[in-house]
Amino acid sequence: MKEIVPSDSRYIPLTQQKWCCVPTCLQMVMLKHKIPLLPAELIGNYLGLIVPKSAKKYFFNVRTGSRPTSGFGTQANKVRFAPNKALRRLGIPLKITWSLINKFKDLDQFRDYLARAETGDKDILVCFDWPSLFNKKEKEHWGHVCVLDKVYLKEDKVRIIDPDWEGPKWRMVKIKDLFRAMVIHGPKNSGGFWELSRR
Repeated sequence: MKEIVPSDSRYIPLTQQKWCCVPTCLQMVMLKHKIPLLPAELIGNYLGLIVPKSAKKYFFNVRTGSRPTSGFGTQANKVRFAPNKALRRLGIPLKITWSLINKFKDLDQFRDYLARAETGDKDILVCFDWPSLFNKKEKEHWGHVCVLDKVYLKEDKVRIIDPDWEGPKWRMVKIKDLFRAMVIHGPKNSGGFWELSRR
């Protein structure tokens, strides 16, 4: 009998409200560790969530404004909305350690990191340029965050859990394609790995 969902998945997928990929990914990690959940919109607010004015109707009370360079959504790359400060203020007992894309001089170092992550059963979010990974014809660029679920070094692929409301929950992507999408998003926009651990 075929599996309905991957039996070796480490997380229960959750689906985001548009522009709430980061808080929804945090919720998946919280759920895994039995940390009481908070609304994604609340977590997002503390992380600088900003949406277009046309989308205000989908939220209870949200910031609107012009499009940031990293795209609409949370602004974790801004000091004012630093994730560890936000997590502390919300009472979420997690902290983030950055391994941004500029830490890796080449694809081999990137693969080595993924190999260590797999053996260490670490909770890691991946931040990358969405169009570069999923729709290369798209002219506009913006960031997206998913949860790293499984690494398949022999196949040169990783399985990520995508909170996107329009995409599959479990996605297989080539390691080299993820690397490239992180390079394009860049360290200034927090492109890379966000390692989560208990505080």
